[in-house]
Amino acid sequence: MVKINAGTYFIGTDNPVFVADGEGPKREVVLDNFFIDKFEVSNKEFMTFVNATGYITEAENFGDSFVFEGLLTQTTKDKVTKVVSQAPWWLLVKQTSWQHPEGPNSNITFRMEHPVIHVSWNDAVAYCNWMGKRLPTEAEWEVACRGELSDRLYPWGNKLMPKNQHNKACPELPKRI
Repeated sequence: MVKINAGTYFIGTDNPVFVADGEGPKREVVLDNFFIDKFEVSNKEFMTFVNATGYITEAENFGDSFVFEGLLTQTTKDKVTKVVSQAPWWLLVKQTSWQHPEGPNSNITFRMEHPVIHVSWNDAVAYCNWMGKRLPTEAEWEVACRGELSDRLYPWGNKLMPKNQHNKACPELPKRI
């Protein structure tokens, strides 16, 4: 975990990409010291939690979850009957869960160090409680993500893909090993 020092920070933006996401307006927040994990929870770490507790995620209980269309085969896309109306690139895929991230024919066998996905807020809270931790507030999360930068849309700058390179523009970002 890393410590984020107490202070006054700005979060949000006056120029949101998606207004409906509630990213605006830019506003000032005052935060106390807090700690946040340096890396996302991995599939391996989440599996340890599930094996120790028998926890069943909400996606597993619901029997489906939304998947970004670019990750799906055409065969899987052809079976989809529901999408997010304001974001039709998110498709509801049956039998998708943290263990089957692109549906029933996918698995995490070679992705144990990847961040766990298809976990809800309730699933994340259950994991945090088991670990003796808590989820960050939205303001804490945004401050931690920005690092020392301000007035930037992304940790590496204001362009999603500078020089047609997504996230490679910021090699100093910590890598999980």
